[in-house]
Amino acid sequence: MKFFFGCLLLALLLGTYSYSYAQTGMSLITGKILTEKHIPAEDATVTLLSFPDSAIVKTTTSGQTGVFKFDNIVPGIYLLAIHKIGYSKYYTGQYHLLAGKTTAIGELTLSPVNQQLGEVSITAKKDYIQVQPDKTVLNVDRSILSAGNSVLDILTTAPGVRVRDNSILFKGGQKALIAINGKPVGNLTDDQLADLLKSYQSNMISQIELIANPSAKYDATGGGGVINIILKKSKDLGFRASIVESAAYGQDYKFSSGINLNYRTDKFNFFGNYSFADNKLPRLLDIDRNIYDDNQLTNIGVDYNSTSYTKTNNYNAGVDYSITPKQTIGALFYGYHNQAGIDKSSSTYIRNNGSLDSILTTQSHVDRAITNLNYNLNYKGTFGKNNGTSLTADFDYSTYDRSSFELINNYFYLTNGTPYRAPLFYTDNSPSSINIRSERIDFSQQLSKSSNLSAGLKNNQVNSDNTIAFNQGSDTTNFLSIPSLTDHFIYKERINAAYAAYNDKFGKSDLTLGLRAEQTSSYGKSYHPDKTVARSYFDLFPNIQWIQAVDTNNMLSIGYDRRITRPNYQDLNPFVGFIGQYSYSTGNPFLKPEYYNVYSISDLYKDKYKVELRLTVTQDMFAPVYEQNDSTKIYVTTLNNIGTRYEYEAEFTIPVDVTKWWNVNIDLDAGYAKYIYNQDSARKSTYELNLQLNQSFTINKGLKAEIYGFYSSPTYYGIKQYKAQYAVRAGLSQSVLHNNGSIRLMVTDIFNSDEYQYTSNYSNLDLTGKEKVGSRFAMLTFTYRFGKSSVKGPSRRTGGNVDDQKRLSGSSNEN
Repeated sequence: MKFFFGCLLLALLLGTYSYSYAQTGMSLITGKILTEKHIPAEDATVTLLSFPDSAIVKTTTSGQTGVFKFDNIVPGIYLLAIHKIGYSKYYTGQYHLLAGKTTAIGELTLSPVNQQLGEVSITAKKDYIQVQPDKTVLNVDRSILSAGNSVLDILTTAPGVRVRDNSILFKGGQKALIAINGKPVGNLTDDQLADLLKSYQSNMISQIELIANPSAKYDATGGGGVINIILKKSKDLGFRASIVESAAYGQDYKFSSGINLNYRTDKFNFFGNYSFADNKLPRLLDIDRNIYDDNQLTNIGVDYNSTSYTKTNNYNAGVDYSITPKQTIGALFYGYHNQAGIDKSSSTYIRNNGSLDSILTTQSHVDRAITNLNYNLNYKGTFGKNNGTSLTADFDYSTYDRSSFELINNYFYLTNGTPYRAPLFYTDNSPSSINIRSERIDFSQQLSKSSNLSAGLKNNQVNSDNTIAFNQGSDTTNFLSIPSLTDHFIYKERINAAYAAYNDKFGKSDLTLGLRAEQTSSYGKSYHPDKTVARSYFDLFPNIQWIQAVDTNNMLSIGYDRRITRPNYQDLNPFVGFIGQYSYSTGNPFLKPEYYNVYSISDLYKDKYKVELRLTVTQDMFAPVYEQNDSTKIYVTTLNNIGTRYEYEAEFTIPVDVTKWWNVNIDLDAGYAKYIYNQDSARKSTYELNLQLNQSFTINKGLKAEIYGFYSSPTYYGIKQYKAQYAVRAGLSQSVLHNNGSIRLMVTDIFNSDEYQYTSNYSNLDLTGKEKVGSRFAMLTFTYRFGKSSVKGPSRRTGGNVDDQKRLSGSSNEN
């Protein structure tokens, strides 16, 4: 009945105001706001924004029936921004207001803030960083410094995110679960995940969601929460397209080209994008080790440099079909092909008691190719009164194939440059193949106007086949196999999962309770030597989140989450990999998962300012360690469960409008971490401070500027003590072609300061290291958008196979 009278009132308003404003030449816009339960949203704040600069024109609130209106509006093009406590901000437009006419936009439906990795319907211009009680959203198109960059580059500037040694750390300084359109990307190593994220260019990305406390619906993997990357998918009827061209020059070069296409009708939505990237990047690495044995000090210093030539083709295509207005089926296909060549050279200096003894030089070349293909079939339907029942289903199949061949030449010299032994030549051939199959079904039932129950099942199966053939020869033509470095490893894993979650809104409170159960069975077999490891374990992962609207300005959130990080497939692979004459790497088939308990409390003030206190306890933490033999001087890099880590954090998000044309976003993260090692009851503690400053300037209507800088204090992580780190980048953006295009100029790492310097004194190790990847570039990016624009907001569809691709093996960036 309320809904009927609301519609009647809306009709009366339309009739009255269309008559009165026809006499004045001014315009009027009106509409109605509903909650996700399709009931009127009272006291929602509605802001009218001018287009294209998003300047605030007027603000009002919706009445008891959800109706709002703006009158006495100068004819023109406008946007609407809608906000209500407990719901995500909603943007819509563009609306062309004509003189003396009334524009009725109909009903607009809000989404609760606890809907994560779900549907996104944002069509208007907005801030780059949007802070919400349960997540932070990055609107990639709004950042000048994102243009022409990869997703990995963007994440290095994301608030609260740290990229260290290609590890992507988020809440609690722990690794985050990376998802694409709500689908975790599988269990990759750090280098492999970095390589995947480099294949996605910014022109393919709509938003990035940073979610600290994901609900039980999503895989329990990732102690640092979830980073969800949402690909572009137009919500406009008709044909829409955009092209992006980018080129950078500095420490070598970067080039990328991309196109986004979308065609939507009432029944069908066809979408796709393609990007090509061609990069040449240098990498420098200096490592010094002091080894004490029999009253002699031996120093081994390695000066390493490499240049990688990488060409990546990334593609994404799909179709959605509306069987009925409430039921949709879809198909997705996405993947990438990466072709890389890496030239490596290094010099190893051996000193005994301070005197140079000998020199080893190594040159090698790697040819590597990776192809990752992903297929998804999906269904989504809503049923019952007020669409109170929903059902979704996904079937996913993924393939990952890697080929890698390396030729390694080693030469041995005395201090005067005379060879003291014959050179050694090696070949390393290490192909890998992984297949992943996943089925998932999710059910949701509205129990009342304020409560909801959801449940789901998921099955995931992985088969991995890896081979390494390592050969040695006295020249570059005749080689013999080295049995200790040649192996065949197969790995199979199955994870069965079930979850249930209950959500209820009462008064000004929003409570979510969830429980996820996962049964994991795995089997790994190495043939040389013959070694088999089989495991089976069952885990429960509770999730609690309570959001309380304290008053009109403050939103309090309290959460608890238990999560897991399983070793990726390659980390369990016992292959012994040759790095140099004195360094090797190997997997650890006995590596156990690490578990996280995360406790948090936060306050969001005026939907802008946020402070969060957080405790993360990591049990069975695993990290890279170096096992050194003092007699042979050889050290082996592997992963071990090193102990328990306690991380106490306070994070502050502070946006400041200095002037109308100067805006600053400050993210300050202060922490204290304590390590309790399994070995000899050793302990280590450290303080950490991370500051990120993002400034934007509106110079005139079409010209904008942006400056980003970060500082990380000295800190300790795993078994390494890191020195302070900082970097600055800046850019300009100019709108062109009637706001359908833009030209952006950016300079990254202006002071060429973005590098890692560290030491390690773990166990018998005494190591100092410095690493720098080419990071200073001047980049020019051109973007052009064309096609029809008639706003309609359909749902965004995601697949169901997530946690698996992140655990894949192989890399094209191991340089």
